[in-house]
Amino acid sequence: MKKSLLLFSLFITVSAMAQSFGPAQGFPSDPVISAAFEGDRLYLGTQGSGVYELFDGFIKPSIRFEKFNRNSIYSFSQSDTGLVPQVQGELQAYPIEVVSGYGTKYIVTANGVQVRFSDAAKQISDKASGIWRMTLGSDRLNFLRMGSELVTLDDTGFELDRQNFKGLIFDMAPTDYGLLLSAESGYYQWNHSAQNWKKVGSGLPIFAFDGPMARTPLGSIQVNKLLEGNWSTDDFTRLAYVRESYEEAYDIDSVADLTYTFSSSGVAVKRDNLLLYTIDPHRELPDLRPGNYDVALIGTTLYIATPSGMYTFADAGEPNVPHTTSFKTYIDGIASTDLSGALTAPNSIGFSASVDVESNSPLLGRYKVNDGPWESWDLGGPILLEYPAPGAYIVQIQVDTRADFAASTPAEFIFTIKALWYKRPASWAAIIAVLAAIVVFWQRRERLRANERLQLQERLADAELQSKRGQMNPHFLFNALDAISNFIFKNQPKDAVLYMGKLAKLMRLTLESSRSNEMVLADEIDLLNKYVDLCILRYGEFTWQLDVADDLDLYDTKLPPMLVQPLVENAVQHAMRPNFASGKPGAILAQISVKEHALHIVIEDNGPGIADVEAASKSHGLAIIRERLDLLTKKNGVPYGFVLESVENDGSILGTRVSLILPLPSED
Repeated sequence: MKKSLLLFSLFITVSAMAQSFGPAQGFPSDPVISAAFEGDRLYLGTQGSGVYELFDGFIKPSIRFEKFNRNSIYSFSQSDTGLVPQVQGELQAYPIEVVSGYGTKYIVTANGVQVRFSDAAKQISDKASGIWRMTLGSDRLNFLRMGSELVTLDDTGFELDRQNFKGLIFDMAPTDYGLLLSAESGYYQWNHSAQNWKKVGSGLPIFAFDGPMARTPLGSIQVNKLLEGNWSTDDFTRLAYVRESYEEAYDIDSVADLTYTFSSSGVAVKRDNLLLYTIDPHRELPDLRPGNYDVALIGTTLYIATPSGMYTFADAGEPNVPHTTSFKTYIDGIASTDLSGALTAPNSIGFSASVDVESNSPLLGRYKVNDGPWESWDLGGPILLEYPAPGAYIVQIQVDTRADFAASTPAEFIFTIKALWYKRPASWAAIIAVLAAIVVFWQRRERLRANERLQLQERLADAELQSKRGQMNPHFLFNALDAISNFIFKNQPKDAVLYMGKLAKLMRLTLESSRSNEMVLADEIDLLNKYVDLCILRYGEFTWQLDVADDLDLYDTKLPPMLVQPLVENAVQHAMRPNFASGKPGAILAQISVKEHALHIVIEDNGPGIADVEAASKSHGLAIIRERLDLLTKKNGVPYGFVLESVENDGSILGTRVSLILPLPSED
């Protein structure tokens, strides 16, 4: 998508400076003798020609009040239906002032209408000026210097004192002698109780107070020596002249959490180094030049002292904000009332705006497309998205007089761009579907043949697994018969008979499980317990502990048969018997749990461990288990795990651990 610079086409009821409307803008030739403001219009009552109105930059006869077009309108009154012209009364004296609902002042004179926006500067002095803010006792005072005149205000803006010192005022500062002021005419002390200035001395001009010192044309000297008049040239400290640099900023002042930076372009107002708005010639502040600048907020009025005079701003200096912003949208250059529907491959999407703002501050604009960054734009032309790519769009646009755009809510436009039919994924999906159907039909026979081969392979795998399970039964039976013969050899017929009874029950469970590809966990646990009983009867007592996780359903969990018992048997043969021979107590721990959708079975003993894991893993029983697990992995397509390891601690062997990982069937 190609994006041109996003610009608005705007019709704005504001100019760079205060506006004037004279004869060229339609000001009536008959005298204007009254004025009133309603809504967004100024109404002018004339002497003999009825009512005129100021709207959208022009003055013209009012259609609303055309029945009064031959009357003299002395005043306007308000009724339930709105403004009502009055044809009787007295002439209003010039200037006639009317204030709009937004604080803009309309000043009517004999020659025209002047408009003063509420955020424009008001000059209260054209003399070099400065501001001092002092706290005296519990009172906070503001001292405004305007040439040789000094005005004292409290924090509400109430004037406490006004005095002319008949010469330049240099500096003011709290000292050990109270609040002192230096002027061409001498030194003055502030009398807080009387709230006026008292002269306390004269002599050398004090350009600035620096704590207990004072800067004079001769250098720096203690303030007390000047006030007492007992100084000599030896009391002065010479100061090297340091030229101030004004490359970046002329001056910086702050009020509360705002900083005011003065430069050739105007005043930048910032909070936490973030630009909020500017005060510049657009707001009738004169061009700034190097010098000293001061700022004070007194009540809700912002005072700015400049080398060119003192200026005030209403509403703490905040610029007025747009109070009406309306937008129009365009598709391929044609006006459209709605963008909410789906648009098919437009060449461009455009926007324009009409903004009503009563402000001298320049308007700022910004936009963003979807989740992209905000981008600024100049308010001179249309917003244009050229050849937008297919997809969903959210375009946000803001107009404000503040650089942080805190006073405006973004206008939001949501629309979708659809591609031409041959460029749409759905169209290509249909074409691909037809081609795929042809390919599927042609390949059907191959797929059937492949399925037949797969089924054959699965039957062979099942047969091989059945064979391996069949190998386990003789292996287990041979070990059992060996135990019985051992009882007979030792002339223990009762033990032999008891062993054979338990063996019969165990063999019945074993034979039943061997007929199926899987068995429930409850049967596996029963088989293990019966087998351990036989082993204890044959070899003697050892500790047997079987822990099953609480979250396992014994009758719903299934596993391949004849996998766990051979592992317990191996532990008995290779761990318990060596322990008995050495006089060490035997112990076997079995743990069954579920982790990551797999059954984890761990058989751990306290035997001598495995000196050579590879050699131990070659036992007949373990070899068969490995082969079965490999076959199950191939058949089911998921890995079946087997780990054989010694249990060690600080280099000491504590036994052997065998771990089985059996994937559980998917819930699908």
